[in-house]
Amino acid sequence: MTRRDRLSRAVLALAIGVTLVGAGIIPSSVRAQIPPDRSEVVLILDFSASILRDKANRNRFGAAPERIAARVDETSADLAAGDATVTIVRFATRAAAYPDCADLRLLGDLQAVARFADCLRSVATAYRKGVDPAVTRSIGTDTNYVAAMEQAAAHVPPDAKRPTLILFTDGKHDVRGVPASQVPVALERLFGDQTPFALLPVGMGLDPQKRDALAAGLARLQVIRDMPPCVSGTPFDWPQVIFETADEAGSAVATALQEATCTFTVAPEPTPTPTPTPTPVPTPGPVRAIQLTPGDGRIELTWAPPVKAPVPIVDYGVRCRAGDGDWIESKEGVSAETKTTIEGLSNGTEYRCEVAALTAGSAGTSTPSTGTATPIGRPAAPPKPTVEALDRGLRISVAPQATAGLSSYTYECSSDQGSTWPHRVDGSADRATAQIANLTNGAGYLCRVFAANTTGLSDASPVSEIVRPCGSALECNALLAPILVALGAVLLGGLALVLLALNRGRTRGYVVAVVDVVHTANLGFGSRLGVGFVRDQATKRLTGIVADPASSADVRVRRLRGDRFEVVDRVGRHVVSSGEAVVTVDSVGGRHELVLWGFVTNAASPVTSRR
Repeated sequence: MTRRDRLSRAVLALAIGVTLVGAGIIPSSVRAQIPPDRSEVVLILDFSASILRDKANRNRFGAAPERIAARVDETSADLAAGDATVTIVRFATRAAAYPDCADLRLLGDLQAVARFADCLRSVATAYRKGVDPAVTRSIGTDTNYVAAMEQAAAHVPPDAKRPTLILFTDGKHDVRGVPASQVPVALERLFGDQTPFALLPVGMGLDPQKRDALAAGLARLQVIRDMPPCVSGTPFDWPQVIFETADEAGSAVATALQEATCTFTVAPEPTPTPTPTPTPVPTPGPVRAIQLTPGDGRIELTWAPPVKAPVPIVDYGVRCRAGDGDWIESKEGVSAETKTTIEGLSNGTEYRCEVAALTAGSAGTSTPSTGTATPIGRPAAPPKPTVEALDRGLRISVAPQATAGLSSYTYECSSDQGSTWPHRVDGSADRATAQIANLTNGAGYLCRVFAANTTGLSDASPVSEIVRPCGSALECNALLAPILVALGAVLLGGLALVLLALNRGRTRGYVVAVVDVVHTANLGFGSRLGVGFVRDQATKRLTGIVADPASSADVRVRRLRGDRFEVVDRVGRHVVSSGEAVVTVDSVGGRHELVLWGFVTNAASPVTSRR
C-alpha cells in the first residue's frame, strides 16, 4: 500500500471516529437531555522509536490527531456540554503528560476545548517530525507499558465514575531493566481496586508475522470492569485489540470514547432527523512539470505545485517503478518541498515516476512524468593512456570505452612523479584524445585519464610511462646524439685511413748523386737538395759524399720538371739532365765530375745512401 493510500484511509478512519466522538452523525434534535456522568479519559500515545523512525507509521499516527482537532473546532459547543476531563500522555522508555495537555475539563469551558484541539495538532506535528532529540532525551526510545500506566494513574482520581485508558501502540513492552512479567503486576497495583474501570489497547502498524503473539499480549492488558452502559443501553465492550487498518482502529476508538463519556448518547426521539450528507473533502489539483534526473541507484525528482490548492499542501506522494513492478516510494519525511529523491533503484533499469499533492485530509490525483529515467553508476576507470611528445606539449590518447552514458574524459599530467597534477584538460567522449600545452621541454611527465557521465567521475586510469616534451628530432631522441657522435668518429677515422692509404700509395721521386764515378749518395726527396764533400783531414783527399741541406752543401741541387736538375757550386749555375755529367768546384777549389740520377719510388719506401 502506498503512502498516499495509507494516508487517505487513515484520514477516512479518523473522520469516522471524530464524527462519532464529536457527534457529527448524531442529529442536534437528539442531543443529551440529561447530565452525563463525569468521565476521565487518558489517551496514552506510543512515542517509541519503532514509530518515529518509520515514515509509514508516523504518517498513520500523525494524520489522526490533526483531523480530530479540526472536528473538535467544529463541535466545540457539543464538547463543552459534556462532563469529560481529557489528558494526553506520551511514553517510550519513560512517560510524561504531553506539555499543557493534562486534566483538560471540557464542561462549560470553550477555552479548554480549544486547548484540546491545539494539543491534538501539536501531537500530529510531533509524529510527522519523527525523532526529536529533545523528546528522546526526555522519554527515551523503548516501549515501557509500566511507565505509561503509572503516568496515566496520576490523572485518574479514585472516585471517577467512568475512568477509561486508551493505549495506542505498535509493539510490545520491550524496555531494558523492566521485564514483561511486571506489566500485569503494575496493572493490578495501580488499578486493581478501581471500579468501574476500562483499559483498551489499540494495536496499529504491527508486523504481520508477529501479529498473533502481540495480539495475545495486548489482550492480557485489556480490562473492562463494571463499566455501566450509557442511557442508550449499549453495553460497554472491546472485542478487538489488533487492527489491520487505521480506519478500523479509528472507528473502534471513536465508539470507545462515546461509551466512556456518554456525552452524546441519549434515548432516540420518535422521529429522528435524517443523517446529513457529509461535506466532500476538498482535494488538491495535479502537480506540473515533473523533471527526472538519474543518478547512481537513484532518481532525483522536481516538480511545480498545483496551480490551485483549496487547502494547504502538507506533503507530496512520490513513487517510481520499473515496468509493471512494485512501486518504490520516497523515504524522506513529510515535506512540502517540490523535490525529493527515490533511492534503492537498479542501475541500467528504466523507471517511470508519478507525484501527487497531499493535504491534511485528502490526496490529489497522481501526475505521471512525461518521460522515464534510467539510473546509472559512475563509469569504470579508463585503461592506461599512451602519450606522445610534442614541442612544449603532450598528446594523450586512451582506448575508447563501450560504456553507456559516457559524456567526457579528463586528462591530467604531473611533473613531480604524481605528487600534484596541475596540468589538466577536458575532452569529449567521442574522441578519446587531447593535447596539453605550455609544458617544459626535456622535463619528464606522467599522465592519467578519468571518464565522466551524469553521475560523476570514474577512478583514475593507470599512470602512463614518463614522456618528455621536445622541440627537435635530436632533442626528442635521447639516443640519437651519441649515435651521431659515434658515426662522426667513424667517418673521421675512415677519412684518416683513406688519406693515409692514399699517401702511402703515392709515388715520389728521389735523387742519387755520383761524384767522380766512385762516390755515391742518395740525396733524398724534394726539389731542393745538396751534396757535401767528405775529405781526409790530413791529406785533404776526397773520401766520399753525403746529402746535405741545400743551404750548407758544397753543391746545391734543385730538381726541375722534365727530369732535369739545376746545379749551383761556388763558381756558377748549371742545368743538366738526369745521368748527364757536369764538373763542379768544391769549397777548396777541387774540381769533381757530378752525375745526378732521378728515380721514382713509393713514398713509404726507405731511402738510404752509400759511398
